[in-house]
Amino acid sequence: MDLNELWFHLKSVNLFWFSIAAVLLVFSVAIRAERWQLLLEPIEKIRFHPLFAATMVGYFGNAVLPFRLGELLRAYTISVRKNVDTSAAFGTVLLERILDMLGLVGTILVFGWFYPFETGARNIMLSVVVLTLVGFGVVLALGRAQSHLLERIEKWAFFEKPWAHRILTILNSLVDGLTSIRATKHVGQIVIHTIFLWAIYFAMTYVISLAAGISLTWIQVGVVLISTSLAIAIPAAPGAVGTYHAAAVYVLTELFFVGKAESQAYAVLLHAVGFVPLIIIGSIYFLRSSVHLRDISEHHIVE
Repeated sequence: MDLNELWFHLKSVNLFWFSIAAVLLVFSVAIRAERWQLLLEPIEKIRFHPLFAATMVGYFGNAVLPFRLGELLRAYTISVRKNVDTSAAFGTVLLERILDMLGLVGTILVFGWFYPFETGARNIMLSVVVLTLVGFGVVLALGRAQSHLLERIEKWAFFEKPWAHRILTILNSLVDGLTSIRATKHVGQIVIHTIFLWAIYFAMTYVISLAAGISLTWIQVGVVLISTSLAIAIPAAPGAVGTYHAAAVYVLTELFFVGKAESQAYAVLLHAVGFVPLIIIGSIYFLRSSVHLRDISEHHIVE
């Protein structure tokens, strides 16, 4: 990486478009919080603002903690402020991630129709599609069989022990959250929110190309969105530093023949717009909350 050349391109960024992308990002968090509200409704009715704050705290946690522990911090934050078990809240967070993957599957199907991906990339995306659909099917089946399954497991001698029974209670609460979509009356709204989220992510990816002065077609924007979204799933440093940038640079340079320095600047900008605003706003909400990072190790998913 030529740092001088990279800095030259970063200094040339269009701040207007970069600001628009940042606004879109914060708006996407609001949509996500509203969708979470719909998923939690069968368990506990919670107002929008506490959920928005907890979501921001979760993003802050993902940025500073490894292994996406911010998701657990997010669930714990809302359980501290509201009358909901941490394990149940964490179950709804897991369900949210499955819905996000379904949104990614839809994006893959749309742009996979228009763009001639290589065989290796198609196989990877096909695996993601199949695993996501199977995983969602398992969630639906688990929700249907949960009560019968719990009745059978409770009769096992192992779960007569107090600590083992406590684990079973936690798991049952976790499954309640994970399968809450079966109990909600807002499936249509949840689907619309998920589609809207991915439309916002697409718009952000496009707007950053305008900020960086890179000309991309709408299909190329979709390919970048798919690639960077898949890169986030790879275990990496907090905030997906490294893998995210590598995916963006590879797609731009190898597939769309954009210059290396321009591609690196684009990757930095795209990551920054999804990182810096969340760190700033999330840290404010985190400092205002009564939650500490040590709470994750002390409480895990137990309230």
